[in-house]
Amino acid sequence: MRDTSTITVNLSAIDRNMAVLRSIVGPDCGLCPIVKADAYGLGAARVGKRLVQAGADMLAVYSPEQASALTRAAISCPVLVLMPIAEVGRTDELYRWLVSGQLHLTVHDAEHLAALHRLAEQYGAVLPLHVEVDSGLSRGGSRPEDATRMIERIASTRWLRLAGVFTHFSHSRTDPERTQRQLDVFDAMLEACASAVPADCTIHVASTHSLLRHPRFHRAMVRFGLAWAGYGMEDLEGGEIIVEGEQLEPAVTWSSRIVQVKEIEAGTSVGYGGLWTATRRTVLGLVPVGYADGFPPTTAAGRGKPPAKVAVVLNLPAGTVRHYASVVGAVNMDQISIDLTDVMDLGGGPSLRVGVGTTVEIVSPDRRAPNHLPKLAGMAGSIPHDLLCRLGHSIRRQYVSDAAQPGAVRRTTAVAG
Repeated sequence: MRDTSTITVNLSAIDRNMAVLRSIVGPDCGLCPIVKADAYGLGAARVGKRLVQAGADMLAVYSPEQASALTRAAISCPVLVLMPIAEVGRTDELYRWLVSGQLHLTVHDAEHLAALHRLAEQYGAVLPLHVEVDSGLSRGGSRPEDATRMIERIASTRWLRLAGVFTHFSHSRTDPERTQRQLDVFDAMLEACASAVPADCTIHVASTHSLLRHPRFHRAMVRFGLAWAGYGMEDLEGGEIIVEGEQLEPAVTWSSRIVQVKEIEAGTSVGYGGLWTATRRTVLGLVPVGYADGFPPTTAAGRGKPPAKVAVVLNLPAGTVRHYASVVGAVNMDQISIDLTDVMDLGGGPSLRVGVGTTVEIVSPDRRAPNHLPKLAGMAGSIPHDLLCRLGHSIRRQYVSDAAQPGAVRRTTAVAG
């Protein structure tokens, strides 16, 4: 067994999620999936192509390097780079996209705008720009009064085109009132420079969480990351929520196999620091994944903490059966121990016995399961984006289709190392 684990990306689930999002925002609102950080570690080239096939009007990335990966994948839709960049060389992979208008750039301040103006003049190409307005996140972008001046400057400049104006909310997951205040700031800015904003300029403010809250956030386009992968509904707190968001289907499964089974006596401590001690004769399974693979080290049982659970999966003639086993002792760099005592022999003969080679589902696509990604992230004091991005690049990515429900028959369409 060369691969210690596999991350399965359900491309059909991504298709269905895009269809749900289209139904939420309607036919006149653009869809802009975020595929930063190699599509959150799931493979920007493969996932990006599927998102475009599923109706994406634009893709967004953070850096020029991430955009270059999409050029190599021959992505056909416009790509928005969110990071402030001011130079693209003639030999750069992005040059053709830049001068053809397929590459959209984000403007963050007046100095940055001046640099982009020089770049446009240098190449004799009209550059499509999106002005980012800082309405309260205090990260990138410019203050509303500065954004107004930049928008007016772009309108008067031959080599620059105002392709978009946007903002980003700081508390859309947890604080609808604060989000509305940010939206009010943004709208006031737009009103102040309305005469300089062309009719074809794309206004966009919604990320996954605000997209799922109310149509007033949808505007001309929505930008979303977690939603295309089937997440985001679970961690919304308070305020309005669009019911259709519950139809999102998690697209990620992380699985491994048991490589050793052993028994220990009651009173035996497990792992570094003896964080967990068996209270009975216990059967342990060794699973070859750990924090080097992205499994959060803070989720194992010990010292009064509730344990993370993984699914021990048995594929039987009558269907797939999952039984949940606790992670016990410290999470190691490349292995975890799980308590198999209650699932070793389910009373059905050898076919129901757990042993070396038995599949273990580390992350489940079933939102009801205890090892659903957002639940695991919550136990780790983290967020789903973080756990996805931490999944080791050495783990094999497998792309499948036609898996409408957890446990359904899956057809593998491609495998990436």
